[in-house]
This record gives sequence, structure tokens and C-alpha cells, in this order.
Amino acid sequence: MVGSMPLPRFARARPGSMRIGLEWMVLDRMTYDLRPAAPDIVFRLERPHAAWAATPEIDATTLDVATSALDGYRAAADTLEDMRCCVRREARSVGAAVAGGGAHPVRTCGGQREPGKLAGFGMHVQIGVRDADEAVRIGAWLNQRAPLFIALSASSPYWRGRDSGFCSARNTVSGAFQASGVMPSSLRSWQDVAQHVARLGCHGLATRVQDVDWDVRPDPERGAVELRALDAPLHPAYAAAIACYAREVCAEVADRPGVWPCARAAELYPWNRFNATRCGVLGDWVDPCTRRKNSVDYVVRSDLARLAARSDDPDFPAACVLIHELLHNGGQARWLTAHMAAGAGTIDLARLASAMFDSPVAPGGNVEQ
Repeated sequence: MVGSMPLPRFARARPGSMRIGLEWMVLDRMTYDLRPAAPDIVFRLERPHAAWAATPEIDATTLDVATSALDGYRAAADTLEDMRCCVRREARSVGAAVAGGGAHPVRTCGGQREPGKLAGFGMHVQIGVRDADEAVRIGAWLNQRAPLFIALSASSPYWRGRDSGFCSARNTVSGAFQASGVMPSSLRSWQDVAQHVARLGCHGLATRVQDVDWDVRPDPERGAVELRALDAPLHPAYAAAIACYAREVCAEVADRPGVWPCARAAELYPWNRFNATRCGVLGDWVDPCTRRKNSVDYVVRSDLARLAARSDDPDFPAACVLIHELLHNGGQARWLTAHMAAGAGTIDLARLASAMFDSPVAPGGNVEQ
């Protein structure tokens, strides 16, 4: 019991399964401004027994897509490619286009968002775990490395038509939201988390775990640990690769039962997160346990080599290739700023993002203007 409230139920899931959720921006095919056509696209996408589903948000310029539970990179890549093809086809049928990226380079929203809702386009990954307490422990480890995933996904350098100075302007804005950031290191069990949320509830700040915006948090509805705070990548193939990297991190931790990160991990989190949002894959990351500073590039490549050697996913090396591509030439944010430096207009970046999305192969930033 938590006070007089029963401990919230934590669903059962297949350990190591993953679900990928993405928010894609819906654009006008002529102007590449945001267009409120998501409900029209969703209506045309209705089909039973699919491995994924699409839903509109209150902001009709946002198309919310999510997979069912998946195992391994090939299933993720194939499902997201099917999703991309179907969404692209139906968007064209209503005169719209779709794009990834954390934010529209000019507009902050389509004018229909809930008050206080973040104006941006994100990615969530849920990794199935054995039980609720494991979700908290694995989440503590995944949270340490969340800035690496923020850096890899960073794709929103422009905000309201101007260079924000950050690779992820979307995350810079979201960091100001209530209860954002790191899960408190004092929480060591599902009961601890539930009691924490109950205390927030006494002040009218939360009624369930889903009301706190930690970058990593337990997901009781799916029996998972959820990685949040990511920009939507410019191509779905990158989303599949990033999700599989997160899955392998969780699998490694699951194989070390009872082991927790060092207690001072939370101290360095704001610094690591800030550098990820500002510098992206060209930033640095400080290991909270060793206090050693290395480049994001070095840490990610080291992770991938170690994880590939122990992975039971035969297709994980293909995901590693795409993550290496995300490290190339400064990452997605600098692919976009390079086009601006070459003379493109800000609105052209939305067209570029749409062209990247339309490509059947992740383009690595090499898209003609």
C-alpha cells in the first residue's frame, strides 16, 4: 500500500521486447509549412491486425505512430519501413507530406496544441522487463546513458526560424517542463516510485507515473522501462537502430541482477544532458562512475563494440552501421545546418526533412537541395 492507495499494477511483458513510438510532422506539399491533416491520414490508414498503429494528437499537424512489441533490429526496421511507406502514400493522397525531425524549423506548433504541451516531435522506446522493480533498476542504468541517445537523435537545430545554437532545441524547451530530467536516485523499487508519485499527488502535481516527464521512467501499462526525451530522427531506419541500441543496453543490465549505478550518477546528469542538447554527437560525456570525460562518439562506438559481442540479435550489427552513420559529419542537426550554410532558406529544411523521410534508404544527410 502507498498510504491508503494500492500499489499500481505493473503489466507483464516479454523481457527484451521493444515498442517504438514516433511523432511525425505533417506538412503541406506545396509550402512545407505545418498542415493539420493528421486526422485525414489516420482515417486512410485504418487496417486491422497491423504491427503498428497511427493516431492523431490534439494538434492535427502531429501524426503519432507506434509499433506493437518487436524483437530485434530486423523486425523493427521492417515494421518502420512498412509504416513509412503507408504513411507517405496516404499523406500524398490528401496533398500532404510527412517528415521526421524534432521541430519544424519555422513553426512551433500548428495552433491546436493543448495549453502547456511541448511544441515538438519526439520518439519514445519501451523495453519490456521482468518485473516492476527491474524497471526501476534498469531505468537507473539507462538514464545514465540517456544523453547519448539524446545526442544521436538530435535533429532540431532551428526554432522559430532561427538557429537556436543547440542541436536539439526541442529538448532545450522541454527541460523547463515540470518534473523533467532524471529519475531521483533515491528510488530503488516500484514501491518507492509509487510513493514518490503519491507525494506529488498530494500537491496536485501528478496522479500516475505517466504524469512525470523523466527522460527514463517505468511504464506500468506496458511492463517496460521507457526511454523518452528523444527527437524524432529524420528517417525511420535511424529510429529502429537507436531503439535497438537502447534494447541492448537494457539486456546487458538485466544480465547483471542486483547491480545499481553509483550513487553520484545524478550529479553529472544535468551536465551530460546539456552537452547532448547543445553539441549533439560532437559533445562530451562524463562517466558518472569513473568521472572520465570522453567524446560522445568514442563512448557510443565503445558501447556498440561491447554490446555487439554479447548480443543475441543476429541483425544488431546492421543497426550499428546506421548508428555509426548518425555519428558521421556531426550528426543530423549539422546535416541540416550545413544546408543552411550552403544557402538554403529555413523553410527549405522542412522540405529537406520530407525528402529524407521519402527515401527508402536512410540518406545520411546526402540529399540534394
